[in-house]
Amino acid sequence: MLPFLMKQPIAEGVNEGVNEGVNEGVNEGVNELFKLIEQNPGKRTPFFEKELNTSIKNIERWLKQLKDESKIKFRGAPKTGGYFIKEK
Repeated sequence: MLPFLMKQPIAEGVNEGVNEGVNEGVNEGVNELFKLIEQNPGKRTPFFEKELNTSIKNIERWLKQLKDESKIKFRGAPKTGGYFIKEK
């Protein structure tokens, strides 16, 4: 078989570096959102979108992560409620 046709393994270091970069970006966004909720309790998704200058999809993803980690909760009616930090 010709050498250039042989399947080459992907360098693990490259994958780890890419994964770390992606994870750091996500974690930074989640941490920024958490701080913003802490400083502005009761606000909703459009406020966070404008403040963090990112998409609604990113905000929703980060909110889900924070809810899954039991760090925040949504209080109030769907149209008028907002996000709050959970008490420890």
